[in-house]
Amino acid sequence: MAVTKTAATPSIAIARVLRRLGLTQGKGSDFRVEGEYRTGERVATRVLTLTKHADETVAAHADDIERWTAEDGGWTFTVNVRYFDGKPRPWTTISNGAIERVREEPPTQPQPEPTPEPEQATAGTEFLEDAAQPEEGEQPPADEPPAEKPTPKGYITITHTRAEGTLLDGSTKGDGAYELVRPFNFRSFRSLGMLGIPRSRDNEAQRWRIDCATAALREAGWEVTVDIDESQRRSFEEAEAERLERAEGRAERFGDRADRAARNSDARHKAALGALDGIEPGQPILRGHHSERGHRRAIARSDTNMRKSIEEEKKATHWGHRAEAAEKYEERRYDPNRTRRRLEKLGAELRQQERYRDQATERGYDPGQYERRIEDLNEEIAGWERVVEQAKADGVKLWEADDFAPGDFAMYSRSWYQVHRVNPKTLSIAWNLRLMPKRVMTLEDARHAGSVHTFGMDYTKVEARCPDEAMRAFLADGKVPGTKSAREASEAQPASAVRAAQAAKPKPKKRSDPKIPKRVKVECRWDATDATLTWLDGKGQPHKLHEPVTITAPDGEKFTESVWTRSLLAEVSRLLAECGYTYRGDRWSGSPARGIVHAIEPAPDANGGDVQEAAPEQLEDAAPPVDEQQAPSPPAAEPPAPVEEAPVEEPPAADEAPVDEPAPPAEDPKERRLQRQQAAALGWSAGQADLAIAAAAGWLYRFLDGTLRRQDLPGAASRIVAEHRLHPLVKAGFLVVGEPDEFERRPIRVTADGRRAVTVWKRWLPRPVEMDRQQECARLRPLLHGDQARRLAEQAREDEVKRKAASAAFWEASGRLAAWEDREDRLWGAWAKVHGIRFRLQRRPAGWVPTEEEVAEHHLDPDVVAELRADVENPQPKPELPKLRQKPVEELPPMAADEETPEQLDLFGLAAAAN
Repeated sequence: MAVTKTAATPSIAIARVLRRLGLTQGKGSDFRVEGEYRTGERVATRVLTLTKHADETVAAHADDIERWTAEDGGWTFTVNVRYFDGKPRPWTTISNGAIERVREEPPTQPQPEPTPEPEQATAGTEFLEDAAQPEEGEQPPADEPPAEKPTPKGYITITHTRAEGTLLDGSTKGDGAYELVRPFNFRSFRSLGMLGIPRSRDNEAQRWRIDCATAALREAGWEVTVDIDESQRRSFEEAEAERLERAEGRAERFGDRADRAARNSDARHKAALGALDGIEPGQPILRGHHSERGHRRAIARSDTNMRKSIEEEKKATHWGHRAEAAEKYEERRYDPNRTRRRLEKLGAELRQQERYRDQATERGYDPGQYERRIEDLNEEIAGWERVVEQAKADGVKLWEADDFAPGDFAMYSRSWYQVHRVNPKTLSIAWNLRLMPKRVMTLEDARHAGSVHTFGMDYTKVEARCPDEAMRAFLADGKVPGTKSAREASEAQPASAVRAAQAAKPKPKKRSDPKIPKRVKVECRWDATDATLTWLDGKGQPHKLHEPVTITAPDGEKFTESVWTRSLLAEVSRLLAECGYTYRGDRWSGSPARGIVHAIEPAPDANGGDVQEAAPEQLEDAAPPVDEQQAPSPPAAEPPAPVEEAPVEEPPAADEAPVDEPAPPAEDPKERRLQRQQAAALGWSAGQADLAIAAAAGWLYRFLDGTLRRQDLPGAASRIVAEHRLHPLVKAGFLVVGEPDEFERRPIRVTADGRRAVTVWKRWLPRPVEMDRQQECARLRPLLHGDQARRLAEQAREDEVKRKAASAAFWEASGRLAAWEDREDRLWGAWAKVHGIRFRLQRRPAGWVPTEEEVAEHHLDPDVVAELRADVENPQPKPELPKLRQKPVEELPPMAADEETPEQLDLFGLAAAAN
């Protein structure tokens, strides 16, 4: 027999006793247990009775409650019973605090005829025996008579048919049945005078709602009968006729409400204006005059009537919209295009139900539910198909795939979109969200990066069709056709004729010819002298009929920008042109590490055909590439360089030298190219460039007070310069702060990188970068291929070597620590086995070695015993892991100033030369 534990807290004890009396606990139930706290400590527990039934039960068993709580854990509670104003309902309180016990007797009620009362036992004793549940295995005494069945509150019948839905009969208002079944979605049907589940007609019975409602009613004392008959159903035509009839009723009812609200609004508006009759507009209230009170009342009446008029007008608008929707219910429900979309959904559901039926049959389940639903769907689909056929017979145009050809225009949402592809159920129309809204969207508008962006449009949403030629003619005249003009053009040029004309045109050579490569791949390392051009097939694999081509850089040059080098891409374009290919699309994909890939196609000749393909393997020994200044044919589509170059201008051409003077030496093209790259990669703002130029001229000084000043001429007054631009230029290695001179001024000098940066900036004049003050304080990139860049690269390599060495040392120490911990686990396991220890809460004592008897008794591993003995002779300390704290990168020492920096006395000559 199961034994119930005593209550650990007074809350558990009192709640257990009250539940034993048949009361329910919680919010909205018979009682709730609360605690009384003082300074954060619970000092008392009390019970709040929430219903009349709870008060009466507690008053009838007050002594039993106190006795049972004392027996269940020794908790003491006091039950008080009071009566107020001579009413028979008791008011009870239960608490274990220090309160006085109060037990009032119920007030006497006049009784016309005294009736003999049955003999009662001691208060609480009989109820304890009846309310308490019998223990497990305990049988009631044989001489006790069986309990009489209680009289039901009433008789309720719940029926469900597919024709009528789920209905509850036998309940009247106020009998309490509605409150019991309302949580299970039962609502009142005033037109039927019954309760029921909304939207349950023409559907399967919601058995879980019916079962829950039945259980709740029976528990409350009702006699419930459930009758479910799924065979009684109504036809699809009957259901649709009733829906239309109800829609007409709603339209009439809502229309009456809208008219009534409109009349009330007009009446209220007239009353609001009539309340101010006799009072001139703008007449102020005469305070203290005998007309003040009447004036205020008139304003109040006018305000009230005006507000009521506005409210009634809103109601009229609301019910007017509802009436309009109900009037258009039939039109919208039987719209052919809506019906076609509905048929698509019903067909999908039908196929789903057929799959469920087959699965249920295979598994041995009852497929009746699915068969009934399949029967309903077949009937509904047949009904809606008749609606579509009737619309076609009435002359309604229902667009399908046969009505369109690629290139036609379809109207959707009052705009024209060109058709890219005709699908069985949708049209792929041109789509470009950036140009929306646009009256006419062509495929050219939707083309981006060599591909056409499309959007799928269902045929049920098409409003009209216009052929391509007709649309071009309309646009040439500056017009956008309407539905009438488009219908005439569509009838003159049907889609079948357009498709026939397209099929008659000669088809271009297929790109799927396996002999023709589909893409090219270029691979090149940084600063390499050769690159590889690989021909790829449609699967991205090297083409079997075309060998890779090696491209060699001109003498003395390198492909400094890997695959993005302009001379390399120009050579690739030349090779493609010689082989008879051209680029397809306008961009490369990939990276220098993996190589870049571009789609290609045969280049058309002058007659519109494809050029004769040349063998790429014969071009390996071709002539060296032409100079980058010569325009290759066809021009290569160059991808953007990794470093964004600002547009630069060519330096102005110098005046032609006299005939008798020798010509200046020719400039090295490599040096010229490097200068342009360095100028474009500086990324200076206009203020930073001015500061660097002033430092190169020797005009900048940092004075003793810490201000940065510019002094253009010796002896002239200096002016303060913003210092926030100096620090980034110094960090990037362009400027350096010199030692103090005799005037305690620290000159700002340029380094070798700074001198070259100023030179290329003045020569190539790149566009300054627009920056605010915060952006000008950001770190600048050093000069491309300059001294500072080499120093930073060397520092990065040294830091990488140190980091790898520290990482290797850490992992080596980690391995030693793991081996030491494994060894300690084995030694501790032997010690714990000998001493019978299961949990690792103690450490193995140092120097412990098992005896021979312990080794034999516990079958210890000989290797572990040898390790224990070796540990006694030579204990191994625990290895420590090195700390991998990342140190900040050390700042490089400032670069030396350029020796060619002019002194202050030479500035006049420099300024004159600059002018």
